[in-house]
Amino acid sequence: MTFDAIYAAAVDTVNRIAAGGEVITPDKTVCVICTPQGRIYYGVSRAEPVNGVMTEKHAEIDAVMNMQSYGDTAIGELILINAMSGTALLPCSGCVNYILSQGPENAGALVAMPDRMIPLQEVARFAGGGQMPPPVQNSAPLRNISAKGDLLKDRLSSIMDGVDDDDDDDEFLEELDQPKGKKKKLFGLFG
Repeated sequence: MTFDAIYAAAVDTVNRIAAGGEVITPDKTVCVICTPQGRIYYGVSRAEPVNGVMTEKHAEIDAVMNMQSYGDTAIGELILINAMSGTALLPCSGCVNYILSQGPENAGALVAMPDRMIPLQEVARFAGGGQMPPPVQNSAPLRNISAKGDLLKDRLSSIMDGVDDDDDDDEFLEELDQPKGKKKKLFGLFG
């Protein structure tokens, strides 16, 4: 299955979830698994109570459990996306290890990324860190605070360069130099 096809299946899953009224949060992920036989299964990250404590169930685990409930155990390709931004993510090390522990055939699974399909074994070698992908930040680039000030300063300078008020300055200075008794009307506004 190509990246575009499996990505489209993941986006369809997100759209179905949103249409069903479920709230899409920045940390919600969706995993789509395609088996070697071409069957597609999906999973969604969610908080579930375990022994009275709310714990996060990853989308990859949910997808594998859905797949196993139908008797499939082998994974051909999988994709994990952030439901809010649509960004393709790599599975965390815990999920990679869980998938690999489900059967030796999963060692040949591929993780779909926009630039290439990555073997799950390769992801396992380099996966580390937390058990959850980091929450997605606002996708707009952050502006440098000084850049905004520089932009304002440049704009103000260009406006001031375009203003030719030398005549007004000269007239004002002449009024200041005149004796008090002969004071000229200030710009024709007073007196």
